[in-house]
Amino acid sequence: MSVLFNHACRYELFDRNPIYLVRQSAKRRRAPAVLMPVEIRALVDNLSVRERTLVLLAVSTGLRQSELFGLKWGDIDFDQRTMNVTRSIVYGVVGPCKTESSQKPVPLHPFVAKALLEWRKQATYTKPNDWIFASRRHRGLTPYWGQAILRKYVRRVTEKVGIQKSIGWHSADYSGPGIAVTRIRRC
Repeated sequence: MSVLFNHACRYELFDRNPIYLVRQSAKRRRAPAVLMPVEIRALVDNLSVRERTLVLLAVSTGLRQSELFGLKWGDIDFDQRTMNVTRSIVYGVVGPCKTESSQKPVPLHPFVAKALLEWRKQATYTKPNDWIFASRRHRGLTPYWGQAILRKYVRRVTEKVGIQKSIGWHSADYSGPGIAVTRIRRC
C-alpha cells in the first residue's frame, strides 16, 4: 500500500502518504505448530500418494508452498537425487523464488525420491516440462492450488489420526525434537 500511495503522491493525487504511520511487526503472533516424528509418520501413512509426496517434500526439503507447487518433472534429477528449485507460483502467477538461496539445488532423501517416482507412475502429466502436481481439471496447464489440497485432504487426515495441531505448508522453523510439517528453513 505504501508504494501505491507514494505513486499517487508522485502524480499529485495525494499530498502525503497516509501509510507511513502504519507499523507492522515481522514477529510471529504465535509459535508455529511442530509435528513430532510419530505424528508425521501417522499422517504420511494415512495420506494418498499425491498428498503423501507433498508432505514428504515439505518436511524434508523446507520448500515454501509456492516452490512446492512450482516444481516441474524436469527439475528433479533422480540419478543425482537433487532438485533444482527455479520458480515459484503464487495465485497462479509463475515467478522467481523468493530469495536467491531458494534457488540452490536441494538434496532429495532416497525415501522422498521413491515417493516422487511412485507419484509419477500415477500422475497424468509426466513430461519434463509438466508440473509435478499438475491439475487434471486444468488439463495440466496449471498446478493444483496448495491451500485446497491442504484443506480438503491433509487437514482432514490430521483430524482422523488425532493430530490436534494447526498445520500449513509454510513458515515453521526446525525447533527441538519435532519436525515442522510446514517449512524447515534452508540456508
